[in-house]
Amino acid sequence: MNLEQTTDRLILRILSADDAEKVLQFYKDNAAIFEQFEPLVGNDFYSLEHQKNLLTYEYQEILKLHMLRFWIFEKDNPDRIIGTVSFHNISPNIYSSAQLGYKMDQHFWRKGYCYEAIKAGIRIVSGDIGIRRYEALVLPDNTPSICLLKKLGFHKEGLLVDKVFLQNRWRDHYLYGYIVPKM
Repeated sequence: MNLEQTTDRLILRILSADDAEKVLQFYKDNAAIFEQFEPLVGNDFYSLEHQKNLLTYEYQEILKLHMLRFWIFEKDNPDRIIGTVSFHNISPNIYSSAQLGYKMDQHFWRKGYCYEAIKAGIRIVSGDIGIRRYEALVLPDNTPSICLLKKLGFHKEGLLVDKVFLQNRWRDHYLYGYIVPKM
Protein backbone atom coordinates (compact mmCIF):
# COMPACT_ATOMS: atom_id res chain seq x y z
CA MET A 1 0.00 0.00 0.00
CA ASN A 2 1.33 3.42 -0.90
CA LEU A 3 1.90 5.98 1.84
CA GLU A 4 0.33 8.61 -0.41
CA GLN A 5 -2.73 8.48 -2.63
CA THR A 6 -4.34 11.24 -4.68
CA THR A 7 -7.80 12.18 -5.86
CA ASP A 8 -8.85 14.98 -8.20
CA ARG A 9 -8.30 17.65 -5.54
CA LEU A 10 -6.71 15.90 -2.57
CA ILE A 11 -3.67 14.10 -1.28
CA LEU A 12 -4.29 11.30 1.24
CA ARG A 13 -1.20 10.51 3.30
CA ILE A 14 -0.19 8.08 5.99
CA LEU A 15 1.87 10.14 8.42
CA SER A 16 4.69 9.34 10.82
CA ALA A 17 5.78 10.88 14.11
CA ASP A 18 7.80 13.39 12.08
CA ASP A 19 4.49 15.03 11.13
CA ALA A 20 3.29 15.54 14.72
CA GLU A 21 3.44 19.35 14.53
CA LYS A 22 1.00 19.40 11.58
CA VAL A 23 -1.34 17.00 13.38
CA LEU A 24 -1.18 19.00 16.61
CA GLN A 25 -2.03 22.21 14.75
CA PHE A 26 -4.99 20.49 13.04
CA TYR A 27 -6.39 19.39 16.41
CA LYS A 28 -5.77 22.74 18.10
CA ASP A 29 -7.45 24.63 15.24
CA ASN A 30 -10.57 22.46 15.56
CA ALA A 31 -10.68 21.54 19.26
CA ALA A 32 -14.01 23.26 19.98
CA ILE A 33 -15.72 21.42 17.13
CA PHE A 34 -14.13 17.99 17.53
CA GLU A 35 -14.69 17.83 21.28
CA GLN A 36 -18.46 17.96 20.68
CA PHE A 37 -18.33 14.63 18.86
CA GLU A 38 -15.53 12.70 20.52
CA PRO A 39 -14.80 11.30 23.98
CA LEU A 40 -12.86 13.48 26.37
CA VAL A 41 -9.16 13.62 25.67
CA GLY A 42 -6.47 13.65 28.32
CA ASN A 43 -4.72 16.81 29.46
CA ASP A 44 -1.69 15.96 27.35
CA PHE A 45 -3.60 15.39 24.08
CA TYR A 46 -2.68 18.86 22.84
CA SER A 47 1.04 18.29 23.31
CA LEU A 48 3.60 17.52 20.64
CA GLU A 49 4.86 14.50 22.56
CA HIS A 50 1.38 12.97 22.77
CA GLN A 51 0.80 13.42 19.05
CA LYS A 52 4.18 11.84 18.25
CA ASN A 53 3.24 8.86 20.41
CA LEU A 54 -0.17 8.54 18.75
CA LEU A 55 1.32 8.68 15.26
CA THR A 56 3.92 6.06 16.20
CA TYR A 57 1.22 3.80 17.64
CA GLU A 58 -1.03 4.27 14.61
CA TYR A 59 1.81 3.49 12.23
CA GLN A 60 2.45 0.20 14.06
CA GLU A 61 -1.25 -0.63 13.85
CA ILE A 62 -1.25 0.17 10.13
CA LEU A 63 1.64 -2.25 9.59
CA LYS A 64 -0.46 -4.97 11.27
CA LEU A 65 -3.51 -3.94 9.17
CA HIS A 66 -5.54 -3.30 12.32
CA MET A 67 -6.29 0.24 11.21
CA LEU A 68 -5.50 2.75 8.51
CA ARG A 69 -5.59 6.53 8.76
CA PHE A 70 -5.20 8.90 5.86
CA TRP A 71 -4.54 12.55 6.61
CA ILE A 72 -6.12 14.82 4.02
CA PHE A 73 -4.33 17.68 2.26
CA GLU A 74 -5.36 19.87 -0.65
CA LYS A 75 -3.18 19.35 -3.71
CA ASP A 76 -2.75 23.14 -3.85
CA ASN A 77 -1.58 23.26 -0.21
CA PRO A 78 0.21 19.97 0.55
CA ASP A 79 1.60 21.09 3.91
CA ARG A 80 -1.62 21.81 5.83
CA ILE A 81 -3.85 19.02 7.13
CA ILE A 82 -7.51 19.69 6.37
CA GLY A 83 -8.97 16.42 7.60
CA THR A 84 -8.60 12.75 8.24
CA VAL A 85 -10.38 9.57 7.23
CA SER A 86 -9.68 6.41 9.18
CA PHE A 87 -10.60 2.77 9.05
CA HIS A 88 -10.28 0.96 12.35
CA ASN A 89 -11.24 -2.41 13.78
CA ILE A 90 -10.27 -3.82 10.41
CA SER A 91 -11.36 -7.44 10.37
CA PRO A 92 -10.54 -9.23 7.12
CA ASN A 93 -11.47 -12.79 6.24
CA ILE A 94 -14.87 -13.98 7.50
CA TYR A 95 -16.09 -10.56 8.67
CA SER A 96 -14.43 -8.48 5.95
CA SER A 97 -15.41 -5.29 7.77
CA ALA A 98 -14.04 -2.03 9.13
CA GLN A 99 -15.34 0.99 11.03
CA LEU A 100 -15.11 4.36 9.36
CA GLY A 101 -14.13 7.59 11.10
CA TYR A 102 -13.62 11.04 9.63
CA LYS A 103 -13.23 14.67 10.55
CA MET A 104 -12.60 17.85 8.61
CA ASP A 105 -11.18 21.22 9.51
CA GLN A 106 -14.18 23.50 9.97
CA HIS A 107 -12.85 25.89 7.30
CA PHE A 108 -13.17 23.14 4.68
CA TRP A 109 -16.72 21.96 5.31
CA ARG A 110 -19.24 21.78 2.49
CA LYS A 111 -16.66 21.57 -0.27
CA GLY A 112 -17.10 17.85 -0.94
CA TYR A 113 -13.63 17.05 0.38
CA CYS A 114 -14.77 14.57 3.02
CA TYR A 115 -16.94 12.76 0.46
CA GLU A 116 -14.03 12.62 -1.98
CA ALA A 117 -11.59 11.35 0.66
CA ILE A 118 -13.95 8.68 2.04
CA LYS A 119 -14.77 7.38 -1.45
CA ALA A 120 -11.05 7.10 -2.21
CA GLY A 121 -10.35 5.51 1.18
CA ILE A 122 -13.04 2.87 0.71
CA ARG A 123 -11.72 2.11 -2.78
CA ILE A 124 -8.18 1.69 -1.41
CA VAL A 125 -9.14 -0.42 1.62
CA SER A 126 -11.50 -2.59 -0.41
CA GLY A 127 -8.90 -3.11 -3.14
CA ASP A 128 -5.78 -3.57 -1.02
CA ILE A 129 -7.23 -5.38 2.02
CA GLY A 130 -10.42 -6.85 0.58
CA ILE A 131 -12.85 -5.21 3.01
CA ARG A 132 -16.44 -5.25 1.77
CA ARG A 133 -18.50 -3.95 4.73
CA TYR A 134 -18.06 -0.56 6.40
CA GLU A 135 -19.78 0.75 9.51
CA ALA A 136 -20.03 4.28 10.85
CA LEU A 137 -21.43 5.63 14.12
CA VAL A 138 -23.10 9.03 14.16
CA LEU A 139 -24.94 11.08 16.76
CA PRO A 140 -28.65 11.31 15.90
CA ASP A 141 -28.50 15.12 15.80
CA ASN A 142 -25.44 15.29 13.53
CA THR A 143 -27.41 16.04 10.39
CA PRO A 144 -24.43 16.98 8.17
CA SER A 145 -22.70 13.67 8.93
CA ILE A 146 -25.91 11.70 8.34
CA CYS A 147 -26.35 13.44 4.98
CA LEU A 148 -22.74 12.63 4.05
CA LEU A 149 -23.15 8.96 4.93
CA LYS A 150 -26.37 8.71 2.91
CA LYS A 151 -24.70 10.39 -0.08
CA LEU A 152 -21.92 7.79 0.17
CA GLY A 153 -24.50 4.99 0.03
CA PHE A 154 -24.59 4.08 3.74
CA HIS A 155 -27.90 2.92 5.21
CA LYS A 156 -29.13 3.33 8.77
CA GLU A 157 -29.14 -0.06 10.45
CA GLY A 158 -30.25 0.86 13.93
CA LEU A 159 -29.85 2.83 17.12
CA LEU A 160 -27.15 1.93 19.63
CA VAL A 161 -28.39 3.13 23.02
CA ASP A 162 -25.85 4.72 25.37
CA LYS A 163 -23.04 3.79 22.98
CA VAL A 164 -20.41 6.48 23.72
CA PHE A 165 -19.64 8.65 26.74
CA LEU A 166 -19.53 12.23 25.39
CA GLN A 167 -19.77 15.58 27.14
CA ASN A 168 -20.16 13.91 30.55
CA ARG A 169 -23.07 11.66 29.58
CA TRP A 170 -23.84 8.50 27.64
CA ARG A 171 -25.03 9.25 24.11
CA ASP A 172 -26.99 7.19 21.62
CA HIS A 173 -25.54 6.70 18.15
CA TYR A 174 -27.02 5.55 14.89
CA LEU A 175 -25.21 2.68 13.19
CA TYR A 176 -24.83 3.12 9.45
CA GLY A 177 -23.57 0.37 7.16
CA TYR A 178 -22.27 0.18 3.62
CA ILE A 179 -21.52 -2.91 1.55
CA VAL A 180 -19.20 -2.52 -1.43
CA PRO A 181 -21.08 -3.54 -4.59
CA LYS A 182 -19.89 -6.70 -6.30
CA MET A 183 -17.83 -6.00 -9.36
